[in-house]
Amino acid sequence: MRTPVLSLIALTGLLAPGAAALAHGNHESQTLTPAREQRPAPRDAPSTTAKVSVESLGRLDLSREFAALQGRMLRTRRITIAPGGSVAWHQHQQRPGVAYLINGSLIEIRDDGTGPRAIQRRAGEAVFESTGVLHGWRNDSDHPATAVVIDLVPQTQP
Repeated sequence: MRTPVLSLIALTGLLAPGAAALAHGNHESQTLTPAREQRPAPRDAPSTTAKVSVESLGRLDLSREFAALQGRMLRTRRITIAPGGSVAWHQHQQRPGVAYLINGSLIEIRDDGTGPRAIQRRAGEAVFESTGVLHGWRNDSDHPATAVVIDLVPQTQP
């Protein structure tokens, strides 16, 4: 099943970062996680978002698809974390999603109710994010790490 997914990614151009993915500006990283989801970081978890670029790949209004999802969007982004970069510790709140790491490796500090733990994530892995999950990301490697993140968000969220 992994081959068709990789073929789809290659066909849609997700393996070649665009200009937005190469610009590591503060404005881009500000939109990564909503401020209301950010939490004080435990030991070893990143407390700031830095050296991160976000590129929108599209969105779909789900209220046209399912009446129960009125006001929700299916959003897809390509997120690149440069070497030494991080995504600040945050808690998902009614924003379920999945991050598929397409290249590089990351350390995810994650607490899904059992206490914070460090997990090595590598290209080809999918990481599911649901309500209540606390986590942050660090790129301790010498290479950029890129993930495609698909999540359900309120229509008003960037």
